Amino acid sequence: MTGRRPYRQRRGSVILVVMWAIAIGALILSSVQLFSYRHAMLARQALGRIQARWAARGGLEYTIAIMADHTLDPVPGDAFAMVRDMDAIADGRDGIAIDGRIVGGYDIRHHSDGKDWWGPMDEHSKININAAIDNPRLLHNLDNISPDVVDAILDWIDEDQDERPLGAERHYYLSLSMPYEPRNAPMRSIAELELVAGVWPDHLRGEDWNLNNRLDPNEDDADRTWPPDEPDQRLDAAWSGILTTYSVSGGLTDSGLARIDLQSTTPEELMERLDITEEQASSLISFGGTANSRLEQLLTRQVQQASERSARPGGVTSPSTTGPVLTDDELRGVFAETSIGDPRQRRAGKLNINTVSEEVLLQLLQDREYLADEIIYLRASRPEGIASLVDLIDIPAFQDDPATLEYIAGIMDVSSSVYSITVKGRSRTGDVEVEIFAVVDRSTVPVRILEYRE
Repeated sequence: MTGRRPYRQRRGSVILVVMWAIAIGALILSSVQLFSYRHAMLARQALGRIQARWAARGGLEYTIAIMADHTLDPVPGDAFAMVRDMDAIADGRDGIAIDGRIVGGYDIRHHSDGKDWWGPMDEHSKININAAIDNPRLLHNLDNISPDVVDAILDWIDEDQDERPLGAERHYYLSLSMPYEPRNAPMRSIAELELVAGVWPDHLRGEDWNLNNRLDPNEDDADRTWPPDEPDQRLDAAWSGILTTYSVSGGLTDSGLARIDLQSTTPEELMERLDITEEQASSLISFGGTANSRLEQLLTRQVQQASERSARPGGVTSPSTTGPVLTDDELRGVFAETSIGDPRQRRAGKLNINTVSEEVLLQLLQDREYLADEIIYLRASRPEGIASLVDLIDIPAFQDDPATLEYIAGIMDVSSSVYSITVKGRSRTGDVEVEIFAVVDRSTVPVRILEYRE
């Protein structure tokens, strides 16, 4: 009898094969499901990042549009008009809608003076390092920057190789273990300051390690995550909170037109723009063509002329008084619409007298703190702020101290061209965030982005 495998044995083999097939199928199905789930999760994350990024970009572009609108169509006499409009759209957390669907939200904030503020940060509220090359007093008056560091900064910026008493020039940087060339030109970013001899990252950054002007969670958690900080809900931005390289002078007129250069204009152009007489226009042009003339000198002359008018019979100005004779309103127009020198030349910007911190203002006027208090009171008492430097004449103390008035007018202005915008975008579900940091210059139209990172 031929040998054949029992039926029951064959049936057991079939069951074993089927069980293996089911197990392998289940494994394949589980792998496919896991693979599909992971791809779906990655797709949701990618969609969330896209939504958050474009929500942030929407907030940024909205702010830039407001800047451009106020540059072309300014609100004369109101130093805070644009700031209020930017603040009004800074809270976009309710969402941005496209075709009726909410795709994400954003918020624009910055931290200063121990609290969060809606809207961009005014770079003109800080001292421009590059302006110190012509006015070292800007840095020497600051309490937390030592004289040796000031000299090293000025050596880094100036064009020559002449080392200041406490500074450092090319030979020092080339002698380092990892040598590099100094800039010997204006700094291009605040982070470049870390390359200067004697400057350490914590000097510049403090707790704001990513230099985004916002109090991030890792900057308010003690030593749990980098950087080390005090968990006091305050951002110590160190030097980055009071220094900048971005602010620029020029631009920004009350008429929305380009500034008039007193060194290259005609009486007719000045008469039309400023609504003054031909004699006044010619006198302004003559003043602008004088060597080393500066607009701020007109303020002190205005004070002197007002003093002479009050002292002389009939309120007549002495013939010996030099410079154009203007009313205060006419002088406001001069400051708002003109410049001495090509306005298209980019020069280090001045401080905005309306936004500079009380701390910096007190340090810059450390020997005349009472004047700093007067300025702080004047700007706080007016909803529109200090609309013109001519308004400083209203402070009685300046009438007895025209030299300080000229100094203030030489380092400050009433408007700002450059802002840093830190916008955080969120996805529709709020589980993904993207932050964009941009430095925006509205001194020209179209508005320019000087720095961008995300």
